[in-house]
Amino acid sequence: MEHDNALRSTLKILWPFLRPYRLHLAGAFGAMFLVDGFAYIVPVIVAYATDHIYPSLGEPAGLRRLAALSGGLLALAFLRGIAVHLMIRAFWFTAEAAVRDLRNSLYHKLQHLETAFYDQARTGDLMSRATWDIQLIRNFIAFGLEHRLRISLISGTIFLLMLFQDWRLALAVYTAIPLFIVAIISYSRRMRHAGAAQQREMGRLNTHIQENITGIRIVKAFALEQEETERFDRQNKRMLQRDLESSLLQACLNPILLITDGAGALIVLALGGYRVISGQMSLGTLLAFITYLSVMAFPLRILAFNTALVNQAASAANRVLQILESPDQNQRNTGQCRRPIEGAISFQGVGFHYQPDTPVLRDVSFQIEPGERVALFGLTGAGKSTLISLIPRFSPPRAGTIRIDGEKIENWDLPYLRSRIGTVLQETFLFSATIRDNIAFARPDASDQEIQQAARYAQIHDFIMTLPRGYQTPVGEYGTGLSGGQRQRIAIARTLLQNPRILILDDCTSSLDAVTERRIQQQLHTLMAGRTTIIIAQRVSSLALADRIIVLDKGTVQAVDSHEALLEQNSLYRTIYEKQET
Repeated sequence: MEHDNALRSTLKILWPFLRPYRLHLAGAFGAMFLVDGFAYIVPVIVAYATDHIYPSLGEPAGLRRLAALSGGLLALAFLRGIAVHLMIRAFWFTAEAAVRDLRNSLYHKLQHLETAFYDQARTGDLMSRATWDIQLIRNFIAFGLEHRLRISLISGTIFLLMLFQDWRLALAVYTAIPLFIVAIISYSRRMRHAGAAQQREMGRLNTHIQENITGIRIVKAFALEQEETERFDRQNKRMLQRDLESSLLQACLNPILLITDGAGALIVLALGGYRVISGQMSLGTLLAFITYLSVMAFPLRILAFNTALVNQAASAANRVLQILESPDQNQRNTGQCRRPIEGAISFQGVGFHYQPDTPVLRDVSFQIEPGERVALFGLTGAGKSTLISLIPRFSPPRAGTIRIDGEKIENWDLPYLRSRIGTVLQETFLFSATIRDNIAFARPDASDQEIQQAARYAQIHDFIMTLPRGYQTPVGEYGTGLSGGQRQRIAIARTLLQNPRILILDDCTSSLDAVTERRIQQQLHTLMAGRTTIIIAQRVSSLALADRIIVLDKGTVQAVDSHEALLEQNSLYRTIYEKQET
């Protein structure tokens, strides 16, 4: 059956996270068997009391037997209550512990996914998988799994007990089962598709919210608050439609199950009553059947909800599995080289593309000596940022070879290599933490003196000291509350504290005023000594930092030479330079 396939596929995905807690899960199952086992005894007691005790209530022995039986029922209820408590605790502990491990694995995977994955993924959808989908999985383990097993066990056990009491009436009662099976198969398949659509729409809704909050200043700058509200309303209506589709399926399945339950009760009362009147069955057996039906009410009452939950959990587990099975950087971290890095960088015939028919870099070749300062210069779209992203292996080259100190870049241990490369990006990102924590991000164990020294080199120490809490001042999300130049200087301090052997500056002074830029460049001259430095230069003022300049145009190297030589020999460089100077 479709819902059984959903259950099996979900358990197969989640079993690696459930396995460490299999003893707790076994205890939960054991308590569950006791809960239902005690319930099966009640109809037997009802039948026995009706046929053997109630007729003798006029005798003292009959009253004593009734009192003993009542005491037994009370003890049974007490024991069942204890079993229910243990069952719930065990299932919830297993759920919370397994989901904690799953969440950790998902977060670990997100940290190590290829950079290309994030170029295509939507942040809101990833957030939905890490929160809403995980929540659905938790609910499935906590009570969805328990309910599904109890539905199957109670239904099967009650049928066997009914057969033992009166096989003719039992078979008559279960004539409604085919209708029940057809309904479950039909609605389970549709619920699974509806649940998957519901979760996809939730991801889109989260993406919309995340993008709007991140870009709220743009929205306000263009006075588009009303338009954004209306756009969100349209998205929210699509979410409502998906929710209603899922709820409607559950609402349609519930009446069918109740009709099935009613048909069973009608058969028991009609056929069972006839058999009692005709002397073919005792009254106690009829009351036992009625009690069995009351026990069966639990699985029938929750089956529609459980079917929806199991199918939602199956979709959620598959969505999480898609991330867990995505290729990550660890799978291509086959290199073992961890020797000290001098800083020689060699590109030999390197090509790269994001789309196969649109090359970004073509046959790029150049050599950078250890400690040399080289600038990448060219128009927007020339391929400068793509080129520097290949050095820390954010993406592998599609053609050619990149070497660090003569060793192929893929032979270097990836975490080791990246820890020796410091990058200051043009788009500065700061975490929601203190200024100190942001500077010390790559070296959490750095001393206050080292952090302040890095801030001085980045020309940001004096500003930090004017703040009421100094280095302990919290930074808002994405650095809210700081100017672009201040954020950039904190990012420069963060990289300088790392003390890398290779330094990559991606137009990192673009947000600074001319005076601050000159001050930082003076400090950078000192800090670049002994470090291989690659500078992406959009402004000619940054070229003063470089020993040589690599001119890129449409993904190819046009020239590599000094500033003076390029002015004389390279028309592209001279044209760009003269336009910026005028």
